[in-house]
Amino acid sequence: VANRTAIFFSSDHGDFGGDYHLVEKWPGAADDVLTRVPLYARVPGGARGVVSRAPVSLFDIPHTMCLLAGINVTTSGDFQRSGESRYGVNFAKSLVPVLMDGKEGDLSRYVYSEGGFGHAAEVFPMGSDHVPDDPKNMYYPRAMEEMAEGGNGSPKWIMRRNLTHKLVYRPGGQSELYELEHDPKELNNIFDSPEHAVLQSSMIQGLLEWLVRTSDVTPMHQDPRGVPPYPHEASSCAASGVDGPH
Repeated sequence: VANRTAIFFSSDHGDFGGDYHLVEKWPGAADDVLTRVPLYARVPGGARGVVSRAPVSLFDIPHTMCLLAGINVTTSGDFQRSGESRYGVNFAKSLVPVLMDGKEGDLSRYVYSEGGFGHAAEVFPMGSDHVPDDPKNMYYPRAMEEMAEGGNGSPKWIMRRNLTHKLVYRPGGQSELYELEHDPKELNNIFDSPEHAVLQSSMIQGLLEWLVRTSDVTPMHQDPRGVPPYPHEASSCAASGVDGPH
């Protein structure tokens, strides 16, 4: 089995372990402690002892798994001429050259992450309001933070980052910008600093381009079930007037 099984080890997020005097995780935070997770892989016949510095994203993992299994999930991006649209639209990057040949990845690559809440309905009900009213409960501080300001205590954010710089953009809260080479612990927020206006504009422009390119992607396959008949009866949940489980 070991000679024909690829093993990947990673995590969906990190946790504060006393960092910044905090514990657990916070949906409103994008610190490297939470978003920079480990990634280890063992691939039969692959390169040994390789440590890559290039940024990667979690969606690179299933993409790479498919390629290792012989499932073609790649496209050239030119759907009209290449005829590859049957594979769908994919924004992941293959890690096969790193894993099999020991080649370094793209050191200039930007990666993205997002979190937080955009409105109170994402927190209530059964979000953080179910945490016991006990200040000694491990989740109590996080719940209080999330439920603050009517459920906007952890405002929604999206992050853009490479090896040298990091932007955390919050339309409804305090945004962040860091020079990671000089400030790896993210202690000096330079967002809105006049000295870094060009850098900030460039990072926001890159974030906008990413959102436009990856938003509202048209499916490549038509659902054989078609559209529901009209008029279509509303589900019991939608017609009940109940706003969620109780």
